[in-house]
Amino acid sequence: LYELPSCTNLHRLSISQSSISTANINNNGQWLVLGSIALGQLLIWEWQSETYILKQQGHLYGLNALDYSNDGQLIATGGEDGKVKLWSTTSGFCVITFTEHIAPITAVRFIGIGTGKAILSSSLDGTVRAHDLVRYKNFKTLTTPTPVQFTSLAVDLSGEIVCAGALDPFNIYVWALQTGQLLDILAGHEGPIACLDFSRTSTSTILASGSWDGTLKLWNIYSNTNTETMEHGCDVLALAFRPDNKEMATCCVNGNIYVWDLETSEQIRCIE
Repeated sequence: LYELPSCTNLHRLSISQSSISTANINNNGQWLVLGSIALGQLLIWEWQSETYILKQQGHLYGLNALDYSNDGQLIATGGEDGKVKLWSTTSGFCVITFTEHIAPITAVRFIGIGTGKAILSSSLDGTVRAHDLVRYKNFKTLTTPTPVQFTSLAVDLSGEIVCAGALDPFNIYVWALQTGQLLDILAGHEGPIACLDFSRTSTSTILASGSWDGTLKLWNIYSNTNTETMEHGCDVLALAFRPDNKEMATCCVNGNIYVWDLETSEQIRCIE
């Protein structure tokens, strides 16, 4: 930063090892605005006090996962860069970035209400991490006896039971969030677990899982039993319960959406 017309060097700022793509200064000369394409970063720097007014950075590449908080105030994103970011829906700015994961994020889920709110994230690094939304601390890390890569994540309505599906072996792992204890391992799929979801009622214990083995399975997690298996004939990629739990929709690699009656376990519609 130079003072004119003497060209005296007033200030020198080093912000990163990546190149600065654009720069500007406000009308009163107090704030510098800097942008880096390589980092996807925007900085506003008050040079006299040497403090950041604003520091924003998106995911470097590959946005994999997204979830909305129950109060609609925050959006969580997880990326290939291994970072989990929380964004304000009113300002559009990133509130906090969590960097504990060391491999791509595969799913993010908000849980809780009020001061008990938290964000859970699963990763190919073999961990599920829980961060509280008050102190922004990683207060729980869920792991398995042997290293695995997690591809999917689900939390029951109480926020007490956490399930994650693995790439290999083809298991679903069940933990108690409060203690971090691994409660059970659900086995039965013959391919990676692509998606998980809990039924939408607080009294229900149904967990649904979709897999690359072409099946949708329903589980009672408290009795460790596979109650139903629905064949698709191709990889299942995503699933969702109807709010009244009477039906479920699945989508597959063939581009079709299938609707299932959960009382009869029969396919009742196919949207091509």
